[in-house]
Amino acid sequence: MCNKIIDNEVKNIISSFKQTNNVITSVKDLSHLKTYSIDDSQTNEIDDAISLEKIYYQHKLWIHIASPTSYFDYQSAIDKRARKLISTVYLSTHTYYMLPDILIKDVFSLSEKEKRKSLSLGVIFNEDGSIESIEIVQSIIKVDFRLNYTEADELIDYAPKEEEDLSIISKILQSRKCWRKNSGATEILESYGKIIVEDNNPTLKIIDPTLSRQLISESMILYGNLISNFTKVNKIPVPYRVQQSIDKVSTDNIQDSDNKVLYNFVLKKSMSKSYYSINPMPHWSLGLTSYLHATSPIRRYADLIVNYQLNRYLNNNELISKEDVEEIILEINNQGRQNIMRYREDQKYWLSKWFETNSFNVYHVILLNWINRYKNICILYFLDYHLTTICNLKSNKNLHIGESFNVQNIVNNNNNDIIFFELIPLSK
Repeated sequence: MCNKIIDNEVKNIISSFKQTNNVITSVKDLSHLKTYSIDDSQTNEIDDAISLEKIYYQHKLWIHIASPTSYFDYQSAIDKRARKLISTVYLSTHTYYMLPDILIKDVFSLSEKEKRKSLSLGVIFNEDGSIESIEIVQSIIKVDFRLNYTEADELIDYAPKEEEDLSIISKILQSRKCWRKNSGATEILESYGKIIVEDNNPTLKIIDPTLSRQLISESMILYGNLISNFTKVNKIPVPYRVQQSIDKVSTDNIQDSDNKVLYNFVLKKSMSKSYYSINPMPHWSLGLTSYLHATSPIRRYADLIVNYQLNRYLNNNELISKEDVEEIILEINNQGRQNIMRYREDQKYWLSKWFETNSFNVYHVILLNWINRYKNICILYFLDYHLTTICNLKSNKNLHIGESFNVQNIVNNNNNDIIFFELIPLSK
């Protein structure tokens, strides 16, 4: 019955969208701005886009976020299904979308060359990266260029005169990042390996923190910070993203002060877990007095709640109650952890398959930590692949944290939950 109700809601949304598409409504028309979306080529959920508006001698950065809650109501069948899932779950061989995929593709996503509803934040900065003024509006936008990260990096690097906006935006946001660092933010810039599966064949893709990825990350942090300030001042109940203070990093066990990999690992361990709260409190590693998730309403329910509340507030409609939001926060914190565990278990499974496929390889690793020295359970970092994993390490040598050495994968038929390696001589 529920699926039938969802199907009817989907049909009504698509029908209504086709009738009103490309019609300028009472919201602010920003479709004249040259607008970019930057994401992986295979991404279907295009939540965000950016523009640069030149106002006399100043630049105004616009961050546009998809507005799915312009099309369906809180506690509708679509909403209840999304609330049950809490987020889209990305597994190696299947994606479980939080919202109906046909709506993601045809209505919600900020698709190239199509007019779309958006919640847009316009920001003018001071020279030091602090904020001079902001504007929050319901808008109509049109993405002119859908770029992958490689294409965006080229535009930032070369900054051709006819397409210099991304380069200017990158510089503005680097200044904003410096402002956050001066406010106590902790930045960890490092590459990481991610397992990609095609036709049941796992491959490893290395993600580097390029300028375009930093640009998107900083713009999303900016949006989350300024929207949290807005909801806090206007007493709008939303899930705030909170992280308590960070312990001072001890380098006593780091024998080599230049061991950036180990230092970053210890730094991450020193950070407390982030969580959602009804109360706006600091997010210490971001260097912000308040912060929330608002930039992925197509894929995260916490962001969808913020989307509802902003649209309701801007339309002078009744807000979702504080009591309802508090109840939702409990569900988000619980189900969100389960979704993360599902993703990690999936990555772990396919990583073991990848090591099996490459069982003859010799890997240069760093020992990051012992979990159980007596059972030989440890955490290794694979230098050539920017990959960290828990594993069993067979060795007769007394190995120390931070030490680097070579290992080879060994097949273990008795335990499928952990990957086994053995220490091998450097000359092998």
